[in-house]
Amino acid sequence: MFLKRIELAGFKSFADKTEMEFVRGITAVVGPNGSGKSNISDGIRWVLGEQSAKSLRGGKMEDIIFAGSDARKAVNYGEVSLTLDNTDHALSLDFSEVTVTRRVHRSGDSEYYINKQSCRLKDITELFMDTGIGKEAYSIIGQGRIEEILSTRSEDRRGIFEEASGIVKYKTRKRDARKKLDDTEQNLLRIHDLVSELEDQIGPLKEQSEKALHYKELREQLKVKEISLYVFQIERIHESWSEANQKLDKLKEEQLALSTIVSAHDAKLEKERVALKDVEEELERLQRNLLEYSENFEKSEGQKEVLKERFKNLEQNRLQLQQSIEANEEVYHRRSQELDAAKEKYEAARKLLVELRQELSAEEAKLAGVTGGISSAQEERLKGSLLEVMNDMAQARNDIRSADQQKEAIEKRMAKAEEDGTKWNEAQAKLSSSRAELEKSLKRLAKEISDLRSSYISESEKVHSLQKLAEEGREGIRKWEQKREALVSRRDTMKEMQDDYDGFAHGVKEVLKASRKSVLQGVHGAVAELISVPQKLEIAVETALGAAMQHIVMENEAVSRQAISFLKQRQLGRATFLPLDVIRPRQISAMDKRNMEEAEGFIGIGAELVGYDARYSDIVGSLLGNVVFADTLEHANKMAARGQYRFRVVTLEGDVVNAGGSMTGGSQHRKNSNLLGRGRQLEQLDTDIRQSEEMIAKLKESLTDIQAQIRKAEEQLEQLRELGDRKRSEEQGIAGDMKQLDHEYRHVTEQFELYGQEKDHYLQEIEEQKQLRAVAEEKLVKLQDEEQTIHQAIQAAEFARKASESAKEELQSQLTDLKIREGKLDQETLSLQEQLDRLQEECTSRGKELEQSRRILASIEADLKNNERESVRQTEDLNSYKLKKSQASEQLELKRAARISLSRILEEGENETKEQRAALRAVEEQLRQTEIQANRLDVELDNILKKLSEDYELSYEMAKLRYSVPEDATMVQDEVKELKKRISALGEVNLGAIEEYERVSERYEFLSEQKNDLVEAKATLYQVIKEMDDEMSKRFKSTFDAIRREFVIVFSKLFGGGRADLVLLDPENLLETGIDIVAQPPGKKLQNLQLLSGGERALTAMALLFAILQVKPVPFCVLDEVEAALDEANVVRFAQYLREFSEQTQFIVVTHRKGTMEEADVLYGVTMEEGGVSKLVSVKLEDEEAEIA
Repeated sequence: MFLKRIELAGFKSFADKTEMEFVRGITAVVGPNGSGKSNISDGIRWVLGEQSAKSLRGGKMEDIIFAGSDARKAVNYGEVSLTLDNTDHALSLDFSEVTVTRRVHRSGDSEYYINKQSCRLKDITELFMDTGIGKEAYSIIGQGRIEEILSTRSEDRRGIFEEASGIVKYKTRKRDARKKLDDTEQNLLRIHDLVSELEDQIGPLKEQSEKALHYKELREQLKVKEISLYVFQIERIHESWSEANQKLDKLKEEQLALSTIVSAHDAKLEKERVALKDVEEELERLQRNLLEYSENFEKSEGQKEVLKERFKNLEQNRLQLQQSIEANEEVYHRRSQELDAAKEKYEAARKLLVELRQELSAEEAKLAGVTGGISSAQEERLKGSLLEVMNDMAQARNDIRSADQQKEAIEKRMAKAEEDGTKWNEAQAKLSSSRAELEKSLKRLAKEISDLRSSYISESEKVHSLQKLAEEGREGIRKWEQKREALVSRRDTMKEMQDDYDGFAHGVKEVLKASRKSVLQGVHGAVAELISVPQKLEIAVETALGAAMQHIVMENEAVSRQAISFLKQRQLGRATFLPLDVIRPRQISAMDKRNMEEAEGFIGIGAELVGYDARYSDIVGSLLGNVVFADTLEHANKMAARGQYRFRVVTLEGDVVNAGGSMTGGSQHRKNSNLLGRGRQLEQLDTDIRQSEEMIAKLKESLTDIQAQIRKAEEQLEQLRELGDRKRSEEQGIAGDMKQLDHEYRHVTEQFELYGQEKDHYLQEIEEQKQLRAVAEEKLVKLQDEEQTIHQAIQAAEFARKASESAKEELQSQLTDLKIREGKLDQETLSLQEQLDRLQEECTSRGKELEQSRRILASIEADLKNNERESVRQTEDLNSYKLKKSQASEQLELKRAARISLSRILEEGENETKEQRAALRAVEEQLRQTEIQANRLDVELDNILKKLSEDYELSYEMAKLRYSVPEDATMVQDEVKELKKRISALGEVNLGAIEEYERVSERYEFLSEQKNDLVEAKATLYQVIKEMDDEMSKRFKSTFDAIRREFVIVFSKLFGGGRADLVLLDPENLLETGIDIVAQPPGKKLQNLQLLSGGERALTAMALLFAILQVKPVPFCVLDEVEAALDEANVVRFAQYLREFSEQTQFIVVTHRKGTMEEADVLYGVTMEEGGVSKLVSVKLEDEEAEIA
């Protein structure tokens, strides 16, 4: 067998599918560092089953998949296939060529194939076992692993020797045999425990099975007779129940008839109440209408008074305005006359000025003829300018005086207007204050009326709500009374059953009755009476106790014997007694209890979950001290297993896991279901009855309170109605005063607004006069400056003129006088013009005032006419409201009379209904008593039907069909009692013991056979292990001795001398002994391997490897740079040794050394033309040498 080829695809740097063909001899793989040479040896190791990513120079198994490069994407899986030549059938497969393939996906999934058939990793490992080929075999020596042979512990070093000796498969088989042996011993121990336990159970179970079979026979007889008796009792009770129901139907009909009469009376009364309510509502509506008409009547009267006052004010305002118009017309006439006189003066002055200017022009012409000099003309011009300036100054002074006069006159008129304005303002403020007070009072009254209306509505709603609550309260009382009666009936029935000890066995019942009559002493009661059980645990405790619920607790053994004698003497049946002085509790150990508490579904220990008096603790502990409660059957099985099936475990549904592992379960008959819950049910019924009575008392008390509240609310309604009437009357009076004030306030406001307009006009005129005066003053200042300048210029001109003629002076003097006269006349004309303009403006202003006053007068006269028309309408409204008020009062009196009549009728009807209600209550009492009797019969019938259903899972119809009614019920009843005595005499019966005995017997026989088989298998395994140990020791010893001899020879050849040896550290224990290597290179002392140089250590390891190959050749050997630490001479010796061994072993060598390459038959080059992707280049050296030759 040899390695033919390897195919790599996506493995590490071999991204593309790469195939390498191998030949017998030496194949060398060369290439630069990092090119991927060692990935080939990693691929061979990986396909042979290597599971450690670290051994493959990775962090995780996905790292062996090509991860991509700069130019390529990553691939999704890596795959390596190894093809071996198997013509010699060295591998146990019927193929001449075997291909082993391993593939790993990036998701982590792995696949293994042998000849393209899917297989397991274990199949590949077993295929190459003891062939020297494998992931840990000496056939693959990776980088750095050559020294691991020397560096590992001596005990670990024996692995390659075991592989060479071919005992690995024996060690694997021995390990499997050991595991089987351990499993067998465990199974044997478990079966032994089970068989021992079953041996303890099978004897008692046989007795219980026989007892259970006898019980079933008696029980079947009892079933037939008891069911027949049940059918008889059901028919008898049903007949009584039917009679009670017939009576009940008659009473119900009578009750219905009386109820109908009462209801009819109630309906009639309700109709009368509705009619009374309608009358009251109509009364309230009429009262509101009367109040509304009164309000409107009072409003009309107030409005009429307001109109009178308004007429008076309008008339007064009209007279005042007419007087004002007359005064203004007189002033306007006077100003018009002044304007005409001013116009005449202005025309005369203007005519005189024209004549004077003509004369001045003539004089100037003369002067021009006399003097033509430049200086005279200049002087004359300056003087003329001076005259003009003086005229302007005089005009400015006149303007200032005129403005002051006008301002003074306006201020006088304004002062008078302010006096009037102050008067109107004070009147307005007074009216505003009065109006604010009235508004405040009106708002207060409106709020009070609104509050009263809201209170009235609220109280009305409250009355209706209270009446509704009262009716609901009466209905609630009736319902609760019915419920109380039903509860009392049920309680009485159950109490009778309890007093009669219904449900207890005959013997137990007689003992308990005798104790109650003081016939027997020292009787504490039945267990079911002495313990209290939570409702959710009743089924579980009932199942756990079974018949023990009816065991009687006694003071001591003596009184117990007396009770037994009592039963015997009177032939009253049997009972089980529990003397307090001898019964001892059963307990679960603290360790077992903690073990149970840790289990899922654990509820508690039985004795800890029920309530009882402290003196009965031993009794309860004896019955329930070693019983465990679980929530479900599954959890109960697990708890029983944790307790090694030594305790009884009971579930909430009544399923049981018995000690020993047997289980009891199924549907529940609950024969004594009422025994444990009866006391609790009675307490609950007493509580319900008490709560019902409390609720009835509470409802009656609440009804009384509601009726008192209704009376109080009705009184409050009447008070609110009267108070509302008073408040509305007060509101109407204030509203009338408010209207009068509003009218006066409007008049005052109009006068005040008129004053404001006049004041604004006067202020505007004053401002205009101020502006005119300011303009005139500014003009005067400028003219004074100009006058001074001209005077200076004239003086200069006079100094310039040196000669002057007397004629010229005279003409100039005349001319000057004329100019002065002209200036004065011109100034006078301007003054008259301004006076004329002022008078014209004043006349215009007075005319506008007159026009406005006339318009106001026309408005007042129109208001007077409207006021007169409004007065007529108010008089008509007043008469109308007076008539309506009178009619409403008459209707109100009629409705009040109707209300009194309806109230009297309603009172008489209620008195009549009281008698009918008394008769109805009497019938209802009879009905209640009959219902109690019917309910008691119904409960008895229900109990018997329930017993029939729970005890025998039969309906009455089916029971009647299958079982005949006894002719002599008394005789059958005696037979039933006798059968119950015989059944009771059997004591506790385990019906499951029949099946349990069969099951345990069958299981005991089966487990006994299994135990014998396991003992035989154990002996066989011990014999097989001994035989394998002998064979492995023999093979290991012979192989070790052969390797030792070869190692001495190979070491001497490789080192050129020296000596070495292999030593067993524990020769007596060949299967576990460590192996030590002793080496002494030539020229050196014998020393520890750790002190050798790197090259010496590598060469020593190679010597051991070649020695093993000499003894146990392998088909192929992969060496990855094992000679890296050797010098050139040792490399040559190493290569020559490879050549010697290449005849029997195929070598694949990854190397960098020239000496190794020279001895290779085929040379593969690994390169990376593309970054990160390895490629192969191959050369067959024999062919190359032939070509060279």
